[in-house]
Amino acid sequence: MILRPDGKGKLSKRDGDKLGFPVFPIDWLSQEGEKYSGYKEDGYFADAFINMLALLGWNPGDNRELFSLEELVNEFSLERVGKSGARFDPDKTKWFNQQYLRSKSNDELADLLMPIIKERKLDACKEYVSDVAGLMKERATFIQDILTDGDYFFADPKSYDDKTVRKKWKEDTPELMAELTTILEAVEDFTTENIETAFSGYLNDNEYGFGKIGPGFRLLVTGKGMGPSMFEICSTLGKDYVIPRMKDGIAKINALKAQ
Repeated sequence: MILRPDGKGKLSKRDGDKLGFPVFPIDWLSQEGEKYSGYKEDGYFADAFINMLALLGWNPGDNRELFSLEELVNEFSLERVGKSGARFDPDKTKWFNQQYLRSKSNDELADLLMPIIKERKLDACKEYVSDVAGLMKERATFIQDILTDGDYFFADPKSYDDKTVRKKWKEDTPELMAELTTILEAVEDFTTENIETAFSGYLNDNEYGFGKIGPGFRLLVTGKGMGPSMFEICSTLGKDYVIPRMKDGIAKINALKAQ
């Protein structure tokens, strides 16, 4: 029997509705016309779901948690199935999906993302999407997270992280960001290594700590307060996008601060 996350009673579809997770493998429509979301439609990989479900009642006899379907078939036995109820953990279920996502190659993820890219009418080729997936997959739980959290790879920021603006955008930040923009604009071969060298040189020449420059730099390019390496982000985006975005962002954030 699969128990509720608190261990008190059998898991039901109402628990899923109340706590915000699916309880059916695929979308299910009741006889009364009520629709309940499924794991497939919520973005879970089938193999991650099967792996999670197997370990709810079965103990492999060691500390392993990740099994391919073939491994489960070969190693599963009724002798190791517990008789007591198994408590369902929605966070652990997300963890399984995260592990399966991370294990996929960048090209595999790009293949999964391209239909979503086309559906959203975003202008991006598979090679570029593969690069984005490589940068974002360690931070993603579901495939769509790569596009949601990495929206700045496909369009200029529409907003800027409020907390970072309030705490990190100081009175001298616009001037410092303008100087950094000029430094990066002079980088001819806009590779990850060259961008990092120019950025580090700017910090060293002026005896600045990373915390004085880094947050503003990230804010201008991505609109976010955190994320993957800024040098890799900038290299992936390209100089023609990064420099105008920085110049435009300085004016936009200054306007926000003035409100």
